Amino acid sequence: MRILAALFTAAALLGSPAVASTVSAASSVDGMRRLTFDVFLDDRAIGYQRFDLTRSADGIRLETQAKFKVKVLMITAFAYDHRNSELWREGCLHAIDSRTDSNGKRYAVSGRARGTAFLLETKTGERVLGNCVASFAYWDKDVLLQSQRLLNSQTGEYLPVRIDSLGNDRLRIGQRELRVERYAIRGKGLDITLAYMAGGGDWVALDSRLEGGRTLRYRRQAGEVQVSAGISPVRIDGTGGAQ
Repeated sequence: MRILAALFTAAALLGSPAVASTVSAASSVDGMRRLTFDVFLDDRAIGYQRFDLTRSADGIRLETQAKFKVKVLMITAFAYDHRNSELWREGCLHAIDSRTDSNGKRYAVSGRARGTAFLLETKTGERVLGNCVASFAYWDKDVLLQSQRLLNSQTGEYLPVRIDSLGNDRLRIGQRELRVERYAIRGKGLDITLAYMAGGGDWVALDSRLEGGRTLRYRRQAGEVQVSAGISPVRIDGTGGAQ
Protein backbone atom coordinates (compact mmCIF):
# COMPACT_ATOMS: atom_id res chain seq x y z
CA MET A 1 0.00 0.00 0.00
CA ARG A 2 2.94 2.38 0.45
CA ILE A 3 3.58 2.10 -3.29
CA LEU A 4 -0.02 2.95 -4.06
CA ALA A 5 0.13 5.97 -1.75
CA ALA A 6 3.13 7.26 -3.66
CA LEU A 7 1.33 6.50 -6.92
CA PHE A 8 -1.60 8.83 -6.34
CA THR A 9 0.63 11.58 -4.94
CA ALA A 10 2.80 11.51 -8.06
CA ALA A 11 -0.22 11.41 -10.33
CA ALA A 12 -1.58 14.70 -9.10
CA LEU A 13 1.70 16.42 -9.71
CA LEU A 14 0.43 16.26 -12.94
CA GLY A 15 -4.13 13.38 -14.07
CA SER A 16 -4.81 -2.44 -18.81
CA PRO A 17 -6.06 -5.41 -17.14
CA ALA A 18 -7.53 -2.88 -14.77
CA VAL A 19 -8.72 -0.10 -17.10
CA ALA A 20 -8.32 0.84 -20.75
CA SER A 21 -8.07 4.38 -22.11
CA THR A 22 -11.21 5.36 -24.02
CA VAL A 23 -10.22 8.97 -24.59
CA SER A 24 -10.02 10.22 -28.17
CA ALA A 25 -6.48 10.60 -29.49
CA ALA A 26 -7.32 13.74 -31.50
CA SER A 27 -4.68 16.37 -30.90
CA SER A 28 -6.54 19.50 -31.96
CA VAL A 29 -10.32 19.90 -32.12
CA ASP A 30 -12.08 23.22 -32.74
CA GLY A 31 -9.14 25.26 -31.46
CA MET A 32 -8.63 23.00 -28.45
CA ARG A 33 -5.28 21.31 -27.88
CA ARG A 34 -5.52 17.82 -26.36
CA LEU A 35 -2.71 15.86 -24.73
CA THR A 36 -3.64 12.30 -23.78
CA PHE A 37 -1.31 9.97 -21.90
CA ASP A 38 -1.56 6.26 -21.25
CA VAL A 39 -0.40 5.62 -17.68
CA PHE A 40 1.57 2.56 -16.53
CA LEU A 41 2.80 1.20 -13.22
CA ASP A 42 6.11 -0.23 -14.44
CA ASP A 43 4.89 -1.97 -17.64
CA ARG A 44 1.30 -2.52 -16.54
CA ALA A 45 -1.35 -0.19 -17.97
CA ILE A 46 -3.48 1.31 -15.18
CA GLY A 47 -5.35 4.20 -16.82
CA TYR A 48 -5.00 7.56 -18.51
CA GLN A 49 -4.61 11.28 -17.95
CA ARG A 50 -5.95 13.86 -20.40
CA PHE A 51 -5.14 17.57 -20.69
CA ASP A 52 -7.38 19.90 -22.74
CA LEU A 53 -6.08 23.41 -23.37
CA THR A 54 -8.29 26.13 -24.87
CA ARG A 55 -7.40 29.72 -25.66
CA SER A 56 -10.03 32.37 -24.88
CA ALA A 57 -10.27 36.08 -24.18
CA ASP A 58 -9.70 35.23 -20.48
CA GLY A 59 -6.39 33.42 -21.13
CA ILE A 60 -5.50 29.74 -21.45
CA ARG A 61 -7.91 27.32 -19.79
CA LEU A 62 -6.73 23.84 -18.80
CA GLU A 63 -9.12 20.96 -18.06
CA THR A 64 -7.52 17.79 -16.68
CA GLN A 65 -8.91 14.35 -15.93
CA ALA A 66 -6.99 11.36 -14.57
CA LYS A 67 -8.43 7.90 -13.90
CA PHE A 68 -6.36 5.00 -12.59
CA LYS A 69 -7.29 1.57 -11.32
CA VAL A 70 -4.98 -1.13 -9.97
CA LYS A 71 -6.26 -4.69 -9.59
CA VAL A 72 -4.71 -7.51 -7.59
CA LEU A 73 -6.11 -11.00 -8.21
CA MET A 74 -9.12 -9.44 -10.00
CA ILE A 75 -9.91 -7.25 -6.98
CA THR A 76 -9.60 -3.46 -7.23
CA ALA A 77 -6.85 -2.54 -4.77
CA PHE A 78 -6.64 1.12 -5.73
CA ALA A 79 -8.88 3.54 -7.66
CA TYR A 80 -8.11 7.17 -8.45
CA ASP A 81 -10.18 9.94 -10.07
CA HIS A 82 -8.73 13.46 -10.37
CA ARG A 83 -10.36 16.42 -12.14
CA ASN A 84 -8.81 19.84 -12.33
CA SER A 85 -9.62 23.16 -14.01
CA GLU A 86 -7.04 25.96 -14.29
CA LEU A 87 -6.97 29.44 -15.85
CA TRP A 88 -3.63 30.99 -16.84
CA ARG A 89 -2.93 34.62 -17.72
CA GLU A 90 0.39 36.14 -18.81
CA GLY A 91 2.42 33.17 -17.62
CA CYS A 92 0.79 32.91 -14.16
CA LEU A 93 -1.89 30.72 -12.62
CA HIS A 94 -5.00 32.88 -12.21
CA ALA A 95 -7.50 30.30 -10.88
CA ILE A 96 -7.67 26.62 -9.95
CA ASP A 97 -10.44 24.23 -8.88
CA SER A 98 -9.74 20.53 -8.36
CA ARG A 99 -11.55 17.53 -6.93
CA THR A 100 -9.88 14.18 -6.23
CA ASP A 101 -11.09 10.80 -5.02
CA SER A 102 -8.03 8.76 -4.09
CA ASN A 103 -9.28 5.32 -3.10
CA GLY A 104 -12.11 6.89 -1.12
CA LYS A 105 -10.08 9.74 0.37
CA ARG A 106 -11.36 13.04 -0.99
CA TYR A 107 -9.42 16.24 -1.65
CA ALA A 108 -10.56 19.69 -2.82
CA VAL A 109 -8.42 22.66 -3.86
CA SER A 110 -9.63 26.11 -4.92
CA GLY A 111 -7.59 29.23 -5.57
CA ARG A 112 -7.82 32.69 -7.14
CA ALA A 113 -5.32 35.45 -7.93
CA ARG A 114 -6.13 38.66 -6.08
CA GLY A 115 -3.83 41.58 -6.87
CA THR A 116 -0.28 40.54 -6.01
CA ALA A 117 -1.35 37.45 -4.02
CA PHE A 118 -2.91 34.06 -4.69
CA LEU A 119 -5.61 32.96 -2.24
CA LEU A 120 -5.71 29.18 -1.81
CA GLU A 121 -8.36 27.13 0.00
CA THR A 122 -8.15 23.43 0.88
CA LYS A 123 -9.94 21.25 3.42
CA THR A 124 -7.29 22.21 5.97
CA GLY A 125 -7.99 25.93 5.64
CA GLU A 126 -6.97 29.04 3.70
CA ARG A 127 -3.50 30.30 2.78
CA VAL A 128 -2.08 33.27 0.93
CA LEU A 129 0.66 32.51 -1.61
CA GLY A 130 2.90 34.96 -3.40
CA ASN A 131 2.58 36.56 -6.81
CA CYS A 132 2.61 34.53 -10.07
CA VAL A 133 1.99 31.02 -8.72
CA ALA A 134 2.56 28.04 -11.06
CA SER A 135 1.21 24.50 -10.85
CA PHE A 136 2.96 21.44 -12.29
CA ALA A 137 2.40 22.68 -15.87
CA TYR A 138 4.26 19.89 -17.65
CA TRP A 139 2.59 20.95 -20.89
CA ASP A 140 4.61 24.20 -20.92
CA LYS A 141 8.33 23.55 -20.56
CA ASP A 142 9.18 27.26 -20.33
CA VAL A 143 6.99 27.75 -17.25
CA LEU A 144 8.62 24.81 -15.48
CA LEU A 145 12.14 25.97 -16.21
CA GLN A 146 11.37 29.39 -14.72
CA SER A 147 9.73 28.01 -11.56
CA GLN A 148 11.29 27.43 -8.15
CA ARG A 149 8.03 26.37 -6.46
CA LEU A 150 5.09 24.45 -7.92
CA LEU A 151 1.54 23.94 -6.65
CA ASN A 152 0.26 20.37 -6.21
CA SER A 153 -3.27 20.48 -7.67
CA GLN A 154 -4.44 17.53 -5.54
CA THR A 155 -3.28 18.52 -2.07
CA GLY A 156 -2.64 22.27 -2.37
CA GLU A 157 0.99 21.88 -1.25
CA TYR A 158 3.30 24.58 -2.65
CA LEU A 159 6.56 22.72 -3.13
CA PRO A 160 10.14 23.96 -3.63
CA VAL A 161 11.63 22.25 -6.69
CA ARG A 162 14.87 22.04 -8.63
CA ILE A 163 14.71 21.41 -12.37
CA ASP A 164 17.80 20.29 -14.31
CA SER A 165 18.43 19.47 -17.95
CA LEU A 166 19.49 15.88 -18.61
CA GLY A 167 20.38 16.50 -22.24
CA ASN A 168 19.17 14.85 -25.44
CA ASP A 169 17.97 11.27 -25.78
CA ARG A 170 15.72 9.05 -27.89
CA LEU A 171 12.31 7.65 -26.93
CA ARG A 172 9.98 5.20 -28.65
CA ILE A 173 6.28 6.12 -28.80
CA GLY A 174 4.25 3.55 -30.69
CA GLN A 175 6.20 2.73 -33.86
CA ARG A 176 8.16 5.98 -33.88
CA GLU A 177 11.52 6.73 -32.33
CA LEU A 178 11.65 10.38 -31.29
CA ARG A 179 14.52 12.71 -30.51
CA VAL A 180 13.71 14.19 -27.09
CA GLU A 181 15.07 16.57 -24.48
CA ARG A 182 14.92 15.27 -20.91
CA TYR A 183 14.55 17.24 -17.67
CA ALA A 184 14.54 16.15 -14.02
CA ILE A 185 12.33 17.63 -11.30
CA ARG A 186 13.63 17.06 -7.77
CA GLY A 187 12.16 18.05 -4.44
CA LYS A 188 10.74 16.57 -1.25
CA GLY A 189 9.18 13.28 -2.32
CA LEU A 190 9.76 14.10 -6.01
CA ASP A 191 11.88 12.13 -8.49
CA ILE A 192 10.36 12.94 -11.88
CA THR A 193 11.86 12.84 -15.39
CA LEU A 194 10.12 14.58 -18.30
CA ALA A 195 10.66 14.20 -22.05
CA TYR A 196 9.87 16.82 -24.71
CA MET A 197 10.24 16.52 -28.47
CA ALA A 198 13.54 18.05 -29.53
CA GLY A 199 13.15 21.33 -31.34
CA GLY A 200 9.39 21.75 -30.77
CA GLY A 201 9.04 21.26 -27.03
CA ASP A 202 5.89 19.09 -27.19
CA TRP A 203 5.54 17.03 -23.97
CA VAL A 204 5.57 13.27 -24.70
CA ALA A 205 6.58 11.34 -21.56
CA LEU A 206 6.95 11.35 -17.76
CA ASP A 207 8.61 8.87 -15.40
CA SER A 208 8.17 9.14 -11.63
CA ARG A 209 10.12 6.80 -9.34
CA LEU A 210 7.97 5.47 -6.49
CA GLU A 211 8.77 3.93 -3.13
CA GLY A 212 9.94 0.36 -3.47
CA GLY A 213 11.71 0.96 -6.77
CA ARG A 214 8.66 0.93 -9.03
CA THR A 215 7.96 3.58 -11.68
CA LEU A 216 4.83 5.47 -12.69
CA ARG A 217 5.11 6.12 -16.44
CA TYR A 218 3.16 8.45 -18.75
CA ARG A 219 3.42 7.94 -22.50
CA ARG A 220 1.69 10.22 -25.01
CA GLN A 221 -0.78 8.40 -27.21
CA ALA A 222 0.92 7.60 -30.52
CA GLY A 223 -1.78 9.15 -32.71
CA GLU A 224 -1.33 12.51 -31.02
CA VAL A 225 2.43 12.43 -31.45
CA GLN A 226 2.04 11.83 -35.18
CA VAL A 227 -0.40 14.70 -35.52
CA SER A 228 1.52 17.10 -33.30
CA ALA A 229 5.04 16.47 -34.62
CA GLY A 230 5.00 19.73 -36.54
CA ILE A 231 2.93 21.78 -34.07
CA SER A 232 4.37 24.04 -31.41
CA PRO A 233 2.97 23.43 -27.91
CA VAL A 234 0.41 25.76 -26.38
CA ARG A 235 2.16 28.21 -24.11
CA ILE A 236 0.53 30.16 -21.34
CA ASP A 237 2.08 33.41 -22.56
CA GLY A 238 -0.23 33.09 -25.55
CA THR A 239 2.21 31.86 -28.20
CA GLY A 240 2.32 28.63 -30.17
CA GLY A 241 -0.16 25.80 -30.45
CA ALA A 242 -3.75 26.19 -31.58
CA GLN A 243 -4.48 29.59 -33.03
